[in-house]
Amino acid sequence: MERTPRHLVLDFGGVITRSLFENRTVVEELYRLPKGTLGWYGPFDPPSDELWQRYLVGAISERQYWYRRCQELEQLVGQAITINRLVKDLRGYRSTIRPEAISLIDCCKNQGRKVGLLTNELELFHGPEVYDVFPVLSKMDSIVDATHTHVLKPDRRAYQLAVDELGEGLDSIVFVDDQQRNVLGAEALGIRSIHIDITRPTAGFTAVYEALQLDSGD
Repeated sequence: MERTPRHLVLDFGGVITRSLFENRTVVEELYRLPKGTLGWYGPFDPPSDELWQRYLVGAISERQYWYRRCQELEQLVGQAITINRLVKDLRGYRSTIRPEAISLIDCCKNQGRKVGLLTNELELFHGPEVYDVFPVLSKMDSIVDATHTHVLKPDRRAYQLAVDELGEGLDSIVFVDDQQRNVLGAEALGIRSIHIDITRPTAGFTAVYEALQLDSGD
């Protein structure tokens, strides 16, 4: 009989926090740009976003995508805009946390499940103060951040590091990410994985509850 996984490993950006794609119009408000200035459509309209198409075929990394977008933003606002400044300015302007992610984490913890984090750029994008800014990080049983490991998803070593850090077996974990390529990378290692489609995230979170057989209390 197939074993039901009990524990959870999450990505950060796009899963615990709303993606920059979802906050595109908020960024325009923040920097007083006319509505529709930014072409960061990504998964919301892939054909219209040539740079996103390059990411999808593996020509550039997700990091490189956002570095390029920040360079464009810098030219528009006439100020130095790094990815670190962008995410800091944004979170100071409006909350970026997904309430449904916090509810999921709390539900897991209340039912005796472990929750780990596997991210490509937590401190790289948010700075070392991220642990003070996002209290949810204190709830994690383990954190593996490629800022320090230098092993990026979907490299299979990244998932193995997360599994080892959590101290559980591959078949006991559900991995959740907003990038399909990262989901496929985890699946190739035998980890049950769920894609959070940021164009309709509720469906993804519902699938996580089902995969872990969690009692949501609803």
